Amino acid sequence: MKKILLLLLLITISTLCHAKDPCTNKTFVENYQFNINTQPYKFTSYLCEDKNKDEDEDDDVFLTPGILEIHGKNFNKTFKNVIGMAGYRSSMFTQWNDKHKPVFYYAISSSEYDTEGYMPIIIKDNNVMVNCIYMNKSFKNSMKFNYSYCGNLQIVEDGFGEVGIGFDKLIRDFYLELIYYFSNFTENKESLQYKKFDVFIGKIDGISFYRRYSSIKDYELNKYTIVIVNKEKEYRFKPEDEVYQRIVDRSGSQAFIGLDIVDSKGNIKFYNKEALSALLNKSTIKRNITSYIQYDEKTKLYNKPSNRSATDMYLVQHDSVTILDEILNKSNGYVDWYKISYNSEKHGKIIKWIEGDSFFPMSEISSD
Repeated sequence: MKKILLLLLLITISTLCHAKDPCTNKTFVENYQFNINTQPYKFTSYLCEDKNKDEDEDDDVFLTPGILEIHGKNFNKTFKNVIGMAGYRSSMFTQWNDKHKPVFYYAISSSEYDTEGYMPIIIKDNNVMVNCIYMNKSFKNSMKFNYSYCGNLQIVEDGFGEVGIGFDKLIRDFYLELIYYFSNFTENKESLQYKKFDVFIGKIDGISFYRRYSSIKDYELNKYTIVIVNKEKEYRFKPEDEVYQRIVDRSGSQAFIGLDIVDSKGNIKFYNKEALSALLNKSTIKRNITSYIQYDEKTKLYNKPSNRSATDMYLVQHDSVTILDEILNKSNGYVDWYKISYNSEKHGKIIKWIEGDSFFPMSEISSD
């Protein structure tokens, strides 16, 4: 009996001695502790810079692979090929800015824009899961925009970071990109430096969405307030809140369904069309959406949203207008027409229509 016990002890010691550490050369080691569903979990992430790897080990997912360890009560998991760095793309574990919320951070860079995505981590049924992504995207011309998407719960497993396998299934194209690209207020004159203006960013039925900038400097710093409006009223979200335009897997204008509001503590609240309408119904602030023309040639005025209704009147670059309504292209979400009010020295207050590219410099269009 003693010989058997001794043999078992030797086998156990041998197994422990030969157990392979997932990484021997750890860099960029990060340690966090978060409470999820009132339970504490310790997260440790690091990049693995081991030079000598087994030839049969699949580390092709990342040029520099990483390891994520999660430990809690009756919960111990180690993930490979979920985080790491691979040239133009990377996925890491971190906390969401200063919100103390555990997320997978996904970044990808292309010749046109840079994209960052935050995927809050869910622990349920002894599994690590994700189902939503919050995207920050910026064109190379520095214009930035935010949007979000939520799908089915996905269980995070080894290899989740591979292209087209895990995180990529949550990434969606944002059909409203053209709206942001064709709104450029970098062309201005000194008298407009500190003038408030609004930039259209989307519409759901009778509710329109704008970014409000208090000055050109705030525009350049990407500092704004999200304003929603109907025909009569407007409602302003807090400037410190992060606002994401929620999209779903639908075509055209039906893809935009509401807003995700992320406060400074990482709490996320989704507002659909009904919830947004309720905010507007309670608001006591009258609609006051204003902007100024950026098109550097004459902007024709139309009696109706039709090219056949042109008048002999026009606006010029930097003229200030009040925006009363918008008509979107159903296929791409771009604005075809704006209904505007303008105070003319000759004609007094006039209400007409202008084409959707009136807030984008002609020189920028030509350079493309």
